[in-house]
Amino acid sequence: MGWLATDLKRIAAMSGDTLASAWAKTFAAPAPEVAPSLLRRALAYERQERKFGGLPLVVRKQLESVSADQTTAMQEPPLKLKPGTRLVRKWNGTIYTVLVTADGFEFAGKSWRSLSMIARHITGAQWSGPRFFGLRRAGQA
Repeated sequence: MGWLATDLKRIAAMSGDTLASAWAKTFAAPAPEVAPSLLRRALAYERQERKFGGLPLVVRKQLESVSADQTTAMQEPPLKLKPGTRLVRKWNGTIYTVLVTADGFEFAGKSWRSLSMIARHITGAQWSGPRFFGLRRAGQA
């Protein structure tokens, strides 16, 4: 068995701390806070790339082009809520009401730019505002 196969088996068996250490050694940077499975895949890819070389420039450019197209296509259109609409959500036994205005939202006597800011204010956690208030886009179940 060659050194690469041995290295890949070693990576597959690494604990989280060992993965973070291997990442720091390989990339000269702290490991990102992602699942260990993703760190394993990235380290394995890096080892294979070092042995066999990276993707040809033409393929990298094609992937970047597809990725850019997908990012643009994946952006969801903004929700269209009519001014005057009231959004109601019960959270931890308290009922919260938000009024949709022409330039944003009104909640607790203040103007807000986004529902996500309101959801964060209510829960103290990062939430998608539309999801917190149970909104769905046209065509979603």
